[in-house]
Amino acid sequence: MHTATQLDVSMFAVQIDGKIADRDALLPAWHPYDRLGVLVHDPFGGVGASLLVQLTITAFYDARPGRRDGTPQYPEIYLFHVGGRYGSHGYFDYWPPRKEIFVENDAAAVLRAVNDRAITRLAVVDGKPSAPRHDLWERAAAEDRIISAFAYSADGRVENADVTLTGKDPRTESNPAVTLHPDRALADVLSLPGLDTRHRDPEDPAALDRKRFAELLMERIAEVNADATRTAAEQRERIVNGGVATETYRRICVAEALGRLAKA
Repeated sequence: MHTATQLDVSMFAVQIDGKIADRDALLPAWHPYDRLGVLVHDPFGGVGASLLVQLTITAFYDARPGRRDGTPQYPEIYLFHVGGRYGSHGYFDYWPPRKEIFVENDAAAVLRAVNDRAITRLAVVDGKPSAPRHDLWERAAAEDRIISAFAYSADGRVENADVTLTGKDPRTESNPAVTLHPDRALADVLSLPGLDTRHRDPEDPAALDRKRFAELLMERIAEVNADATRTAAEQRERIVNGGVATETYRRICVAEALGRLAKA
């Protein structure tokens, strides 16, 4: 839940159609019950949508500022690993673990998973669209509920983009950097207070949560091989300048998004 205090809307620059815009223009009519879903098809591919994810997190907290108070809530963001396991993205606060979903590479199965989580804002991997035969009622439910849809790429750049997001603060690169270096992520978590069983308060929910997160990272640390991890990190480096990244997206209609659910 570190993103509750780490991120602020002022850390992001938004451009739409080449003109300066803001979060409200990108995520119109945001309400407290909105939920972001991001599909991922490649090792650590969700990092390509990191600025959209983090900007959405600020909207989650700003919709109800009390969510930051005391023990903050985790943001309502969900990552769908389609047809594989693509590395832990938990450092973006996809937590508890049920918020990273593993689903077969079948468009109908992905849509059912998206509907099950009541996703209202959806980011899909750009690419050649297909014409899947979705169940009529599943399609109708998605089209009725989803407000915004975006195409993104694992490398952070899409063709024919109409949205550009740029970090204005190096903290917007903290979560991508740690995610792309699983060893660093694990070392970070293991250094947090409360993981030493000799001193941990068994009734401290935050310490128990950190322990659970550390255990999951250890289980998943070898999920992506070294070559694929290095490739993903190099992709990120190419769009980082002065300690911050610039990512591009394309706004699409829900019907188009539903044609990009499965991995080609």
